[in-house]
Amino acid sequence: MTLVTASNAAKRASERSDEGSSRWERVGLASLLVSTAIFFLWGLDNNGWANPYYSAAAQAGSKDWTAFFFGSFEWGNLITVDKTPLSIWVMSLSVRLFGLNSWSILVPQALMGVATTYLIYKIVRRGFGAAPSLLAGAIYATTPVVFLMSRFNNPEPLMGLLTVGTAYLALKAMDSGRLRTFAAAGLLLGLAFMAKQVQAFVMVPALCVAVLMFSHGSLGSRVRQLFVAAGALLVTSAAWLVAVEFTPALQRPYIGGSMTNSALELTLDYNGLARFIQIPITASGDRPRPGNDELAPYNGGFSRMFDGNFAPEIAWLLFPAIALTVLLVVLGRTLNFNAVQQELAALAVVWFATALVLLCYMGTMIHTYYTFSLAAPIALVVPIGLSVLWQRRDRWVTRLIGAVVVGASTYMAVRVLNYSDEWPLWFRALVVLTGAAAVVGWLFSGSLKWGRATLAVVAVGLLVGPIGADVYTVSVPQKGTNPQSGPVANDPRAISRHLVGVKAGNPAWATQTAFGATPVVSVLKMLRQTAGEQDWAAATYSAQNAALYQLESGRPVIPLGGWLGTDPSPTPDQFKKLVADGRIGYFIWQQDLLERNELSPETVEISQWVKENFKEQTIDGVRLFNLRN
Repeated sequence: MTLVTASNAAKRASERSDEGSSRWERVGLASLLVSTAIFFLWGLDNNGWANPYYSAAAQAGSKDWTAFFFGSFEWGNLITVDKTPLSIWVMSLSVRLFGLNSWSILVPQALMGVATTYLIYKIVRRGFGAAPSLLAGAIYATTPVVFLMSRFNNPEPLMGLLTVGTAYLALKAMDSGRLRTFAAAGLLLGLAFMAKQVQAFVMVPALCVAVLMFSHGSLGSRVRQLFVAAGALLVTSAAWLVAVEFTPALQRPYIGGSMTNSALELTLDYNGLARFIQIPITASGDRPRPGNDELAPYNGGFSRMFDGNFAPEIAWLLFPAIALTVLLVVLGRTLNFNAVQQELAALAVVWFATALVLLCYMGTMIHTYYTFSLAAPIALVVPIGLSVLWQRRDRWVTRLIGAVVVGASTYMAVRVLNYSDEWPLWFRALVVLTGAAAVVGWLFSGSLKWGRATLAVVAVGLLVGPIGADVYTVSVPQKGTNPQSGPVANDPRAISRHLVGVKAGNPAWATQTAFGATPVVSVLKMLRQTAGEQDWAAATYSAQNAALYQLESGRPVIPLGGWLGTDPSPTPDQFKKLVADGRIGYFIWQQDLLERNELSPETVEISQWVKENFKEQTIDGVRLFNLRN
């Protein structure tokens, strides 16, 4: 075990930023956190069920502990969602405590975003002053994809909180050399894996580099520290998978997203390798069955993050982040960083570079909100790099570099604004003017007299564009499978432009896949009347359709074939037995999805069997079959 002497601990402590917590810093931090909480929570119920797929699973988990543990879509426990269930657990517990509504599902997400903002501040504050630390928190909170997902019920907010918490604990462990702190960091990262699987491991290379290069103790001690952290990570991340794999298939729900009813396959394939290869994609942003004829072109490469789909989420400060990463690497040892600053800089730089390369070159199964993985490292790299330049502003060369970096953010903001025609002229002018003021202020920042005022102007110049996007985001209800920040793009090929038509029902199959069709009141009434008689009120596809019927009726609904109707569950024999035993009330027909010819053979066979053996009726435009007759 690594021993930490009192003198070594004291030395490390003295190397942390020694700027005391002044009154203005405390006021600034309180203002940052309060304003972040207000805007993350503002009008949250406008998002309704957000992603109904996950809301339905939260509803199921609140009603049944088996559904809770496995992450079942419905509390009949026929099939799970296609993710590990940690994020579902948080929402399910909230629903148990406060009832099923938008607030109980979405407030935990918003609070996770606020907590992560605070941790970002604390991480930077360990090695740098108050101004860089507060800027780091502000950058994170206002990053459009962070703002978007902190008001949504996807697993990203929990993954973000746990990965940033991992970074915080890892840095503390590197200071002290305590193996239990390394174990705690590994445990947190294992929990992050339980939230979003492989995506949580983006930071692993950064942790390895930082520990091996800068952690406390000898090289052997550092290797031992990594092994301890890796052991805790492996145990935590594998525990649920092992439990599921060793539970007999007949005693648990089918694992959604897998073809072989395997949590391990879900991890390695659908949520693993499949995300890194080129697979044809449907217009709704998901992997189709072979033979689909409406495919989106592969757009992988460095330019991906700067196109009209991804840039509005993350690219506002991407140029400065890249430039400052290069700066930190090139200057290296000449920066005279102390040990704490070296650890933090190494972690931030490698984390940012890894996330950027991965997102640029990963496969076609990518949503724009995956850029969430870049938000935290950007929020670390930018203030650290700017702090370096600010401390060396007595030289005109470094002042010029700083001005160029700040100006690059304004350039990128203008470029992002040009992706949409909905931005008003006055806001475009505001972005340019504040950016110009920030550049001029930095160029003439040699005088210490106006230092704090200059920093305030620079912060406004960096953040005004993202804040504008956040205002747009909060003003529009965010629902479905691929929420997006800011206004609709002017490129007809952009996802946001396509989703406008999809939300309006064109094409109908895409609407049902991405958002789900609005349930009919008369049908909901019929489903509620199955209570006490059938285990499931109905069966239908896709999962979003089933989710809305389940959420609105308060009765479990089977999503045939899982998320897209492509999983081989339930089998025709299973379904026929459930019907014969009187356990399913209705079958809701979805002609548009059948005509799409992408449902699993099992789902198609079940549909055909229902049509041949039960009488069809149409209720307010909805075609359904009463399976009780």
